[in-house]
Amino acid sequence: MKTFTKNTTSLTMTALMAVVTSWIGFGGVESGLAQQAQVKELSAMILMKDNSRQRGFVQNSNEKGLLFSLVEGAPGSGKAWDTEVVAVAFDDADEIMREARAAYNQGAFDTAATEFGKIADAYVIAAYVPNSFVAEARYYQMESLRRLGRWAEISPLMTTPAALAIPTRLPEFYQPQHKLNALWGQLGAGQLEGVKAEVEARTVPQTGSSKLLPSPAFQKMPLRELVQITFMRAKLNEADNLPDLALADYYRTFSLTFANDGVLALQAMQGALAIQAKNPALQDEEARKGTVALRQIESLAYLYKNAFAKGQVDAALAPFAVKPELPKPPAPKEAEAPADGAAAPAAADAKEKKEEPAPAADAKGEAKPKADK
Repeated sequence: MKTFTKNTTSLTMTALMAVVTSWIGFGGVESGLAQQAQVKELSAMILMKDNSRQRGFVQNSNEKGLLFSLVEGAPGSGKAWDTEVVAVAFDDADEIMREARAAYNQGAFDTAATEFGKIADAYVIAAYVPNSFVAEARYYQMESLRRLGRWAEISPLMTTPAALAIPTRLPEFYQPQHKLNALWGQLGAGQLEGVKAEVEARTVPQTGSSKLLPSPAFQKMPLRELVQITFMRAKLNEADNLPDLALADYYRTFSLTFANDGVLALQAMQGALAIQAKNPALQDEEARKGTVALRQIESLAYLYKNAFAKGQVDAALAPFAVKPELPKPPAPKEAEAPADGAAAPAAADAKEKKEEPAPAADAKGEAKPKADK
């Protein structure tokens, strides 16, 4: 009986079942209940290396190939990626993903996280298929959790088969954010060393006049990545007890991403408000009146409440979520009345009478037209 190696073109059912057994051992998200709900096979059309097509049922997959049967319920045979099978089209993939995708597109990230997670767990047999909808489901589950701020839930998902398939089974579009999601998972788990290393790797060293800047600039990168790295640096600065630097990065984040990622902008505002609310200058209600610190937090809290939080704020922030009272310019001085017998001062425009300009023909050096002969 042949096993699957680089030079073979068949994959035994025993080998794939061993892979399944090892996958079950991951635990965590794919617990006993999820394992019982796993789909055993999926109807699909496969495209072979010689451009022929076969209709049947995918029963399992891994990084080397898939288990495929021409008859529903019958034991399948192994087929290698690239040398035998080059593509797989599942009959029901779009329908399986429909509700989860709709929830995500509508911004219902809590529902999306749940639905995508169910798909990634139930259809794990298709995780390693090229352009796998299962890997896509795990990707968007983690994206939903990121947007919800539930970063601690991302890290355990990174070790599941559907997530492990993302780097090799999904297109390049998904890869930059998948790497960032790994950092979000580490941030949520309190594992800051990896996050700090990535932030520093994307930072421009401060030399010359740039040392005058409170925070180093970042290397050029897509805006979608920049705002996330900036937010992460704010979190790192908070952890290092550097509130002023953290506050500056929070402001950068929601200023840069205001119209691109409203959820991240909201989270950055929340982080900034949490820092500002701890300012000792704001703790006494009377002493804080008219201060710059009060106007700063009121401006941000007012914007947060009315533009992002649908009019709702935490009780601790409610006193600050009002339109700030800005300082008024001093009133102009009243004109003094003239002393008895003194003439009233002439109007400014009457002090000096301006002469009308001479006609152009009489101007010095201007030639007059010759008389007609």
